[in-house]
Amino acid sequence: MVSSVLSRELTGRRVVIANTQCFTSIFLWASGFVALEFLVDDWGALSLNAIRLGVSSLFLMLWWILRDGLSVITHAPWSKGLIVGGLGWGIGSLLLFLGQRMSDPVTTTIVVAMMPLAGAAIEMIFEKRKLLWGEYLGIGLALSGGYLATGVSLAKSEVGVGVVLCFLAIFLFAWATRATTRQLGDLTATGQTTVTMIGGAVVSFGLYLGFLAAGSVEVQIGPVTPSVIWPLFIFLLPSSGIAQLLWIIGAGRLGIMIASFHMNAAPFYVMVILVTLFDAAWQPARIMGAVLVILGVIIAQSRQWNQKAI
Repeated sequence: MVSSVLSRELTGRRVVIANTQCFTSIFLWASGFVALEFLVDDWGALSLNAIRLGVSSLFLMLWWILRDGLSVITHAPWSKGLIVGGLGWGIGSLLLFLGQRMSDPVTTTIVVAMMPLAGAAIEMIFEKRKLLWGEYLGIGLALSGGYLATGVSLAKSEVGVGVVLCFLAIFLFAWATRATTRQLGDLTATGQTTVTMIGGAVVSFGLYLGFLAAGSVEVQIGPVTPSVIWPLFIFLLPSSGIAQLLWIIGAGRLGIMIASFHMNAAPFYVMVILVTLFDAAWQPARIMGAVLVILGVIIAQSRQWNQKAI
């Protein structure tokens, strides 16, 4: 019950810092969706994913060397980290990609919005965690806010093999986050993020080569023109490597369940970016969704609401 104890013992300033790290992580991650709009017509999904993880891995490795030194890196639990990253970030990304291809974007969005449930399930399974009243309420608010923020309808979703693959993907993401912060505890957050990111990059490059041999259009590499330099940079590094580092730090302090609440505010952050940079219109539903997610985060961590387990 390590993560449950950690999240419940955090108080005051440390709670604010941990939640700020998760907020910043998801905001940067959301910026990647905006940047992707400038790339998706000319770049394949698998090529973008492989290059993204590769560039982020290189950046994190250099930062890790500067921060902790070569001796720490050479003695790191590489085999464990590569397996966790390969399964969580590599295979997980592939399953999400295939799930969307076999269903539709609406269904994918709905399933991803259930990340708080996946986080809670992972902690209940692996840490025998018993949820408190406030945590149940927080999950409900985060789920409701997520669906409201995405603006999708359950009636428009398709249930089939694609849904199963999407569910497997988010459970792998949740599992990998927990495994990174708990099973690689001898490393700093930078080390944890680096070894698992490299694991994801190795698998992603392997998948890229496999699909390249098969002649898939998803391995196309688009031109790097002046109009896409900034979107490409944002997609490859801030929304990936930097966001992942902050995510691992925040999730390591809050636990995967509480941290995952923040993911459901991503559509609101996308809207904020679009309004700020491209003069898009405000969408009240997304604002209300973000408010519900924030309430869920606060209530799930409030001692007043968490006096008794269910």
